[in-house]
Amino acid sequence: MKTLLSICLLSVLVALAGCAGVTTDVAATGALPATANQGANYRFAPTPAQVDAGEMLPYQALLSDGLAQRGFSAGSPDAARFLVSVAWATRPADVKVVDGDCGAGCVPAEGPSLPWFGRPYVHTLTLRFFALPDGGEVYKVSAVKHDRNADAREAVPYLVAGALARLPYAGAPQWRVKLKSPPNAGTTDQAPGMPEVLSVSPVDK
Repeated sequence: MKTLLSICLLSVLVALAGCAGVTTDVAATGALPATANQGANYRFAPTPAQVDAGEMLPYQALLSDGLAQRGFSAGSPDAARFLVSVAWATRPADVKVVDGDCGAGCVPAEGPSLPWFGRPYVHTLTLRFFALPDGGEVYKVSAVKHDRNADAREAVPYLVAGALARLPYAGAPQWRVKLKSPPNAGTTDQAPGMPEVLSVSPVDK
């Protein structure tokens, strides 16, 4: 009986390993002006809570580097053409959010709900772009990652990579981004690098 149970459990683990993958679901609204791809300056607009904490989000350098690769430069505040607001959150998956960052809701990428593998969590990162000098919001992109790790900091690199993978995500409101973990993922001696983007595809609702 124990042997049969072990075989069944091993089969489940193998099946899960075979279909496992690091994915983020992305939703975008609005449109970035064409000039945003021509070296537009920006500055971050932290919330009061972020100012008090002294840090906007873990691995903020990843976000700055990713924006730089897409034509955005963090120049002088007086020369900024965009304000970029960053918000991130983590919650247990069984705590539902009615009016979340994804508006109508991102397509979930959750796996089977198997309690012996730990409690599932939902990590969200939202970037909002405000055009200056009027300050009106012109674009918002949200990335969502589902996993069983309560530590939001480990999810941030995947959220950043997902949110920026095909900025500005023109042509569809929802996308799925498949990612490959950086070589030093899971280590504690240094911050992980940006995950590698394997594929980006629109989600057919």
